[in-house]
Order: sequence, then C-alpha cells, then structure tokens
Amino acid sequence: MQKKINESYFYRIFTSMFAVCLVSVLIMGFVTGGVFYGLYETNLKESCQATAERICTSVENVVWSYEEMLLELDSDEAVRSFMKGEQQDTNVLMQELYMLRNSFVEKATISAIRLQDRQCISTSKYMMADLNGEFPNWGVFRKANMTEGTALYAVARDALLSPEDRICMAKACRGEGGTVQGYLLVEIPRSTLELLVAEGSDQYNTSTLIVNKSASVIYHSGGIALEGLGKAEAYGYSRKLEAGEQNTGHNFAFSKSEVLGLTIMQEIPSGTLSIIMTPLLLAMAVGVLVIVLLAFLYSRRLAKSVCDPIEEIIESMGTVEEGDLSVRLNFEREDEIGQLGRAFDSMTGRVEELMERVEEEKHSLWVAETRSLSLQMNPHFLYNTLDLIKWNAKLGKNEEIVNIAVLLGRVLRRVMNTKSDLVEVSYELEIVHSFVEIQKKHYGDRLAMSVDVEEELMGLYIPKLVIQPIVENAIVHGFSGTAETCQIRISGKLRENTYLVFEIEDNGIGMTERELSHILEFRQEGMHHIGLNNVQRRARLFGDESCGIAARSRPGQGTTVTLVLKAVEKPA
Repeated sequence: MQKKINESYFYRIFTSMFAVCLVSVLIMGFVTGGVFYGLYETNLKESCQATAERICTSVENVVWSYEEMLLELDSDEAVRSFMKGEQQDTNVLMQELYMLRNSFVEKATISAIRLQDRQCISTSKYMMADLNGEFPNWGVFRKANMTEGTALYAVARDALLSPEDRICMAKACRGEGGTVQGYLLVEIPRSTLELLVAEGSDQYNTSTLIVNKSASVIYHSGGIALEGLGKAEAYGYSRKLEAGEQNTGHNFAFSKSEVLGLTIMQEIPSGTLSIIMTPLLLAMAVGVLVIVLLAFLYSRRLAKSVCDPIEEIIESMGTVEEGDLSVRLNFEREDEIGQLGRAFDSMTGRVEELMERVEEEKHSLWVAETRSLSLQMNPHFLYNTLDLIKWNAKLGKNEEIVNIAVLLGRVLRRVMNTKSDLVEVSYELEIVHSFVEIQKKHYGDRLAMSVDVEEELMGLYIPKLVIQPIVENAIVHGFSGTAETCQIRISGKLRENTYLVFEIEDNGIGMTERELSHILEFRQEGMHHIGLNNVQRRARLFGDESCGIAARSRPGQGTTVTLVLKAVEKPA
C-alpha cells in the first residue's frame, strides 16, 4: 500500500483527502461532545446552585416573617396581660394566635408560655402540661433569655414540644426590671420545610438537605430516617465550609445562610449526564460512520477527477516527445485542469514557431548586449571629456583636471561596475548627474538641468544607460552652435502601474520634421545614432512593443523626447 501511495498520485490524493476528512470528523465529534458535556454539566451545577439559593431565600423569608410577628405579639396588650397573670379570657388570646397562624401560608405552631404557673396557650395539639420544670433551660428558651430579640434554634428529631418541629423561634417576654415572665414560641414543622423545598426545586429529582451548625440534618427530602445529628458530613458538609464554596467532591451545591446558621445542600444529578450522553454518543457514532462513507466516496471521486486528466496529459506529452506536434487534448473543463489542457494545446501549436524564433531571439540579445557595451564606451563622450582635460592641462588648471577626472571616474565606475543590465531609476539619474557635471566644465553656467521624478519611482528598475544617451544628444546636438542658456528638464511618472514614462525636454535649436523622422528610424550609420538605436532596442527587449522612444520637435523651440519603459520592481 505504501508503494502505491508513493508511486501513484491517485492514491496519494485519495488517502490524503480521506485522512483529512476522517480526522476532521473525529476532532469535530470529540470537540462537540466535550463542549456539550462541559456546557451541560456547568448548566446543571448552576441550576442546582440556583435551586439551593432559592430554597435558602424562601426559608429566610419565612423566618423573618415570623420574627416580625413575634415582635408584634410581644407588644400586644393581651399577651402582656397573660404573661403578668392577670384575670382574662384566654379564648381571646387563643383566637388571636389562630388568626395569626392562619395568616401565613407556611403553617407554624404559635404558643404563649407563662412561667408563673407554666400555663401554655398554643395552636398545637401538644400542650405544655407534660413539660417538667426544666424546660426553660432547653436550647431555644435558653437563647431567648440571653437576647432582647428573637432566638432561633434548629433541631433534627429531638424537638422538645413536637417530633415534627424543625425550626423553633422564641421571644422572652420581660416585665419591669427585665424579669422574664414567659415566652412567645413559634415552631416551624418539617411539613413547612417540605413545602418550601418543593416550591424552590427544579425539574431534577434529587435530594435536598437543610443542615444546622452542628452538622445535623434537620431536613432531608429522602425521608425522616436520613435526618439526625452528625449525618451531614456523609454528604460532604464541613463545619469549616466557606460561604463562597458552591460545591464539593460529593456533588452537592451549597447555599449558606449566615443569619440563620443553616446550609441548604442540593444534590447535583450525576446520572442525568449519562442518560443524555448515551443516546448522544450513539447518534454521533452513526453520524461518523455515514460521514466516513461519504468521505470515502468523495475522496475517490475527487482523486479520479484530478488524476485521470493528468494521466491523459502525460500520454499526450509522450506523443509530443516523440515528435508528433498535432496532438490536442480539447478539455471542456473550466477549472485549473482545463486551463492546463488549453495551455498544453496552445503550447504544442506554438512549439514550432518558438523553435524557429529561438535563434533569432538569441541573435537579437547578442546585438543588444554588444551595442550596450559600445554605449558604455561612447566615443563622443570620451573624446569630448579627454579633449576638455587636454585644454585644461595646457591652461595649467590642475584643479579642474582633478574634478573632471573624478567625475569621469565616477561615471565609468557606475557604468562598468554594474553587472546587471537593470539598475534603479535613482542609479541611472546619478549617472546622468555626473555626466552633466562634466559637461558643465565645458558649457559653464549656460548648462542647467532639473529633475522632476516622483520619489516612489526611484526604487524601480530600468535598463542601464537609457536616459544618459538622450541627455547627451540634447547637449551635443540640441545646443550645437548656440550661445543661449542650455536648459534640460527630466520628468518621470508611472502609467497604468506598469510603464515608466520619462520626458527629456531641452530648449535647443530643435529639428525639422524630416530630421526628426530620420532620427526616429533608428538607423545606425557607423558610429552615428548608436545611442538612440541601442536605447530603442533595449527598451523593447526588456519591455514590449509599446515601449521605446518618441519625440516631438520644432526648429528654434527645442525638442522633447519621450521614453516609455516597462517598470520592474526588482530584477529576477
């Protein structure tokens, strides 16, 4: 199999595409499953936490309501009279307690206990007659004795007054001098807590616990048998549990009431995840199998759509290699394979033509390179420069000779040291500047040149020595026989983001239409017109037919030469 993959492009594409599809599906499946599992688990925990907080808030609201009721009863005249032992109709107080009891949706027992004779008026069927004399020392009464407010006591199944009581609240009624005359008592039964838990619970059928500070479970939704002292620790409860902790390793969410000293524990349903994930994983497995089958078929079809045309191209190329250039593919496709086929057909049609033109192109390149070498050693330029040095030597102007020699060396160094035929525009303009500086030694202040070329064009590449010959022609021929100021202006701009257009303008003697036409024929006559002819040929050699030299001139009004070159950002 490995040998087939190495030797066959079909098997390589097929296995690659199939592997990519398979890996993508598996990754997508794992990521989707993992994200779903994480989101669902987080949502489940948040839901249970919210349930615990709702139940905690409901219990707090009920306790606060009864606490306000006890404070109001403490100031009630009937209660005050009863606690003092004054003669009165106890039925009136009983009716008032029952009315208060019935005003709450969450039912609780309300009692008034007088210490003088231990008489109790209560809405409960359990009366105080069975209590011994030690009942004031029981937890809730003992706490009430130590506070001016309301005392709260949460118990499990060891309630003093009723085995159903879970939260007791007591208010000590004090007489003059602060002496305790009796107690007002509220007993919240287990049924009330069960009602609050049912109202606050969500759709998940899980356990809810209410735990006091002593780690006693005072309420368990699973039944009374699970309630009692010290049973909360089995569910992960700790007396050191911080208020900010929301769940533990025992999979419970917590909501702690610092005011009541109670903690609501809501079980997080672990079994729900497995119930949901099992069909989800099964559906994903079926989906993966279907996608794998589709990936197999798609990969095979894709590989054939690429490899079959390539094999046809290979056979056709073998035919062309044997010398038959008449073979054609005639692909009707519009994709890259179709473009490749049309390119192959076009190639075979042009091969013979290109083979005939190869020698001609080689010859043209050789001519261009030869003429470029001739231009580098332009006899006119060297003759004029050496003649200028000779006359300065006769006149004893050694400093002028040094300056001319330095400028000549700079020009020749830039021309000869550059191996590439393409140079930056800035480099070409530096050659022109050096050449003009030499010419100024002859023309003096009569010769002036200005350059207006955009800065962003300076880094583009053009053929070497294409502007200097035009400038030289402007100086040598344009100002021949005139004593006027010689002004040359070079401007450059980019056209269509492809072509560089240079204009070399002078204010010289100009030319007639006939002279201009003769020059633009670019006929080399011995060593005459070699510069312009060379520039014209190289402009098109490095560009296209739209490149080259154009000129306009009128006698006495100067000449403007336009040079169009193909812009190159960087030579290969």
